[in-house]
Amino acid sequence: MLKKIQDLELSNTQLSGHIPEEIGNCNQLQTLYLFNTSISGPIPSRIGKLKRIQELSLYETQLSGHIPEEIGNCSELIFIDVSTNLLTGNIPRSFGKLKKLQDVRLWGNSFEGAIPDDFGNCTELKKFYATNNSLTGSIPRSFGNLVKLQELMLLNNSLVGAIPDYFGNYTELTSLDIAMNRLTGSIPRSFGKLTKLQYVSLWSNGFEGAIPDDFGNCTELKHFYVSNNFLIGSIPEKFWKTCEASGTNIMEQQFSGCNSR
Repeated sequence: MLKKIQDLELSNTQLSGHIPEEIGNCNQLQTLYLFNTSISGPIPSRIGKLKRIQELSLYETQLSGHIPEEIGNCSELIFIDVSTNLLTGNIPRSFGKLKKLQDVRLWGNSFEGAIPDDFGNCTELKKFYATNNSLTGSIPRSFGNLVKLQELMLLNNSLVGAIPDYFGNYTELTSLDIAMNRLTGSIPRSFGKLTKLQYVSLWSNGFEGAIPDDFGNCTELKHFYVSNNFLIGSIPEKFWKTCEASGTNIMEQQFSGCNSR
């Protein structure tokens, strides 16, 4: 086995078969890219032996089974992408050990259960994608620690509860998609603190009440989707003025249905 190899890039090929357990012997490996191949089977538990791995990209393969708990031993990991696979089970709590993690992409699988609170330990996290899974429970309280978040994508799951108040602390946030869940309650006024927001998608939930006029402070906002909720009242004037000033096409924002119950 190539024990001294540091970077292994085999993506966009016709490779098939399984990831061998012997991958754990490549203890100098820093990047492993196997995306867009026909590799199948489970992610081997010995992946946890890669103590120097920083980037792990396995998207658009045919991987199945669970993400092994041993992933938490990859203490240098910054980026992981296992999206668009056949993975199942719960998201491992051991992700919480990865203090350097910045970018997590889990979308397009069949993950179930709650999003682990342990992600609150990953305070360097900037991007979290878990759309198109079967996740349940509420958005974890511990996510309030993730003040460096820039993109949070949880579209098309079965999440419940309200949008947490701490979302107002996400001052770096540019994109938020929590559409097609079972979220309820009002849209927090604290969104008005998120002056870097460009994309907000809240449609097909159970949100009630009015659209906060605080969104008028979000001067970078380009896309705002809130259809198929139970919102009432009129669209705030301050919000309209912000849209006009930023050149946003109002038709893109899908306000249809906002004023009916």
